[in-house]
Order: sequence, then structure tokens, then C-alpha cells
Amino acid sequence: MNRTPLYEGHVAAGAKLVDFAGWEMPIQYSGAVDEYQTVRTAAGLFDVSHMGRVLVSGPGALAFLQRTTTNDAAKLAVLESHYSMLCNASGGIKDDIFVYRIKPQEYYLCVNASNREKIVAWLKEQLPGTAGVAIRDRSAEIAQLALQGPASRAILSDLGVRDLTSLNPRHCLEATLLGAPSLVTRTGYTGELGYELYVPADKALGIWNELLNRGKSAGLKPAGLGARDLLRLEMAYLLYGNDISEDTTPLEAGADWVVNFQKGDFIGRDRLSRQQTEGPARRLIAFELLQKAVPRHGCKILAHSHSEGKEIGEVTSGNLSPLLQKGIGLGYVTPAFASVGATISIDIRGKVVPAVVVKPPFYKRARG
Repeated sequence: MNRTPLYEGHVAAGAKLVDFAGWEMPIQYSGAVDEYQTVRTAAGLFDVSHMGRVLVSGPGALAFLQRTTTNDAAKLAVLESHYSMLCNASGGIKDDIFVYRIKPQEYYLCVNASNREKIVAWLKEQLPGTAGVAIRDRSAEIAQLALQGPASRAILSDLGVRDLTSLNPRHCLEATLLGAPSLVTRTGYTGELGYELYVPADKALGIWNELLNRGKSAGLKPAGLGARDLLRLEMAYLLYGNDISEDTTPLEAGADWVVNFQKGDFIGRDRLSRQQTEGPARRLIAFELLQKAVPRHGCKILAHSHSEGKEIGEVTSGNLSPLLQKGIGLGYVTPAFASVGATISIDIRGKVVPAVVVKPPFYKRARG
């Protein structure tokens, strides 16, 4: 099983470690709900070094990304990033990614851990006939930490990182963090004010320990995958392998906004263009339960009626929201049941629980 450069720090902090996409990762330290509350009220520090970090560079890098990704990379200024997707020829999502433009001809792709090898191989398969592009998997050289929560800015500022107040969402800055050259990005997967830190792998454990030590007075704690999943679900952020896969398209997943048809041709465009015109056969919805229960991945979604409803879809992500104290989830249904306010039912181990379709996200924080 793979281990990140922060493994010893997780053991020292008493983490419960699990196998996640072939990586030995912390699922929790003090407890998923406690860590969730810490991120919502103070700050949590996540190890996300299992994610892939792929460098696409050269004079042909922009044209290459325009052809292989769905969003318009030409709109990115240096030290700016955006959410995007890589699709197959049928419009199915190979991965959802973040694209960071770090220099005029250099871009980092942050890809999902479970997809890293697949995506690196697929990108290299697209190279023939393309001039001036180099692809390099730098995942082992660079570690990735996520500092998330209302206190994150103050903690980083105390460590000497400047200009954080003027750093807008999805923008980046180059900084020296505890003596190490770092890329600080205002991105994350929690919905809170937060930053992702790209640091040299051999410096990562020292930075992790010092962050926790210096941030302790501000309430900072290490946080694991359990809290991360609760936080991302309340934001209705997509989880690859659950909510999206090569069998789903961006339009079905409600990610139309990351597909730019005006930029020109890209892999999957023809199918997605037809789907835009005709409408997808299913759509991803967000729902809240109307009775106390916990929906889970794989539960059947039923048409709501006084009698047993017909099956109209399946839950892809579900849990009990600590904030709302009710069951929430995501799932695919036929378009007739996808409107906000529509009533549906969720079959939870044979118990049919009424639910309502809501507008995502479930959680909305005050901007800062």
C-alpha cells in the first residue's frame, strides 16, 4: 500500500488509517464529526498528498489542454486556476480536475488519486501529432496539504505568508513557507475559507508538524477523510467513483458550467453538444430527507406516492448532515423528478423515507 510523506505524522497523531485508492490514509483522528466541526468553526489540516500532480508544459501546452479538457484554459491568467473535466470520446468523465496555470507555459493538473495512473497514460496517448508539449507526473516530488476553515488565513499569515487578504478564490501565489518554496492556492473541498499548499515532499512532514504546533492556539487540528467527505457533501461537491464516472457526463452531473463549447473542438464535444440540445436522460439532484434517517450510496430513489413508488434512480452519495441534523444526499433521477421542490422517496434498507429535491449546496457560509 502507498504512503504519503506525512504517514509518520498521522501515526504520531493517533490516526485511524484505512486503505483509500491504494493509499494508507487517515479516516479520522479525534472523530469525523469533531473534525468536521473544527473545520467549520476554526481550521483543519488535511493530507491530500495521495492526489496526483501532473505538470503539462511547453509552447503547445495550452492548445493541448484546450483539446483534452472541457473548460476554457485560455481564460486562465498566470497563478489562476479552475475546475475542469477530462472526457472520453463519448463524453463520459475520465476525471474531474483542477487546472493551475503556474507560468505562461506551465500548468499543473490536480487529479484524483484513483485515476492518476490512468490519466497520465491517457494524456500521453494524446501526444502523437502534438508539438511542444511535455507531460511529467510530479506526484512523488510534491506533497499537498489542505488548510481549511475560518482561521486558516490567520494561521498562514502568522507563518509569514503575505498577501492572503487579496488572494481571491481559485487564485494562487508563490511563497516561502517555513523555508520551503511553496505554491499557495485558494482552493479546497470543504466550502470554507481555505488554502491548498503544494510543498516539496521532503519538507512536508516538517511543515505539517509546525503548522499543527503554531496553529494549535487558533484551534487547528488534523482532519481525515471522514470529515472531508461530510464537508464536501454539504457543498454538493462531486466525488469521483460515486457521483461521476466514465458512465456519466458533465451535463448529467449538473456541471454544464465547466463545459465550454465556444472554445473549439475537444474530446467528447460532439456527444456533449448533442446532449445539450436533446437534454440528458437523467440528472443529478440534491435531496433532503423529511424524516430522521441516513441515506447511503446505492439506495434506490423512488417516485413518491401513497403506495410503493416506482424506481427512478439511485443515491450516489448520502450521509447525516451535522449542520442540518437531517439526512442529505445526491443521486441521479429521470428529468421529470429533477426539479427543485419535487417530492421523492428513498428506500433505506427496505424502509421508504420521503424526501424533497433541493437546490445545492446544502451549506452556505458567509463569504470572506
